[in-house]
Amino acid sequence: MTENDRAKEFLEEVYTEAVASYELGDPVPGITSLEESHLVMVLRNQEKRKAAVTVLATLLLKKLSIPEQDIRLHRAEFEGGFSGRTLDTHVVTPFLRSKQFPSMSESGWLTRSFEQSHPFDFEYPGNITPKALKQSFLELVDAVQVHGQIKADRFLLRLFIGLVAARDKNTNLKLARPVRLSIAELVERLRQHHDVKASGAARLPVLAVHAILTVLARETDRYRKCTVRALEAHTTADSRSNVIGDINVVDRDGILFEGYEIKHNVPITSDLIQTSFEKLQTTPVKVFYILTTYSHANYDKFKPDIAHVARTHGCQLIVNGVDRTLLYYLRLIGETRSFVDTYVSNLENDAAITFELKELWNQIAAGEYQE
Repeated sequence: MTENDRAKEFLEEVYTEAVASYELGDPVPGITSLEESHLVMVLRNQEKRKAAVTVLATLLLKKLSIPEQDIRLHRAEFEGGFSGRTLDTHVVTPFLRSKQFPSMSESGWLTRSFEQSHPFDFEYPGNITPKALKQSFLELVDAVQVHGQIKADRFLLRLFIGLVAARDKNTNLKLARPVRLSIAELVERLRQHHDVKASGAARLPVLAVHAILTVLARETDRYRKCTVRALEAHTTADSRSNVIGDINVVDRDGILFEGYEIKHNVPITSDLIQTSFEKLQTTPVKVFYILTTYSHANYDKFKPDIAHVARTHGCQLIVNGVDRTLLYYLRLIGETRSFVDTYVSNLENDAAITFELKELWNQIAAGEYQE
């Protein structure tokens, strides 16, 4: 068994213990009230600062695997150090993702907060925010380095219990499905949701456009023989064959019919269109949309760029706003409820949608949200 295999097996054992402890409500012994407050700070930021959870879990696992390792020396270039990023990439992040815990796309060490070439001591210069989280993170690392495996074991168990509790809360939250809103009112509610300042908000307009296309594929002649492909993970690159943009519609033969690139608070520019055109050249897509939540006063200024794509590729390029597109498409379906149900299902099932975003949707849907 390799070192990574042993590490994965150990994480599974701690996870099993954490689930049992959570269900029984058992406290974790051997943790002081101050240490508990530091762990709570990390858990409180688990969605907004996923890297802190990931890096801390990696350091705790390393101390448990190799007790003599100074876990503050998180880079192989340090004398006596180790590669925290490698352990995270191959073991910790895949594990967190498999349990539907907040996780990075690859590694917590790829963030500016944790990539600094300096030990994780109290002089660490990385800009971990908020400051209270940085202090708690460094205090926990120091406690483990001073007290060794016992603290690492207790901290990792407590961390997993907190992650299980948050996942359970997230899973059990019932989301609102408003049915008496006009199309204009519904689109305004969606705009409010898409504009919230919260982690994962950029995913929301993608889910909304995917939802309306899914309904159109069931109800309209244009899409009746088409399939709207399931969404890829938020961080998945679109460099594979027969895939372009965030949303892909294929015909009954599996040939790419339409592609959608969804931008969040990003203005459409000629340079952006050129970047999309470079991807278009290798696909047979007939229609490609670039939609944005950014407010443009005039889309006609992009006509020369659109004409260039048509002449060179033959693809019909459409640039528009997400809100404007939803307003138009919602008028083509029988009932808005079918869209709302699909959108809410996307919110429930997409791994990028945090508990905060779900709670905000309930407030917005009820008309109780103040911008």
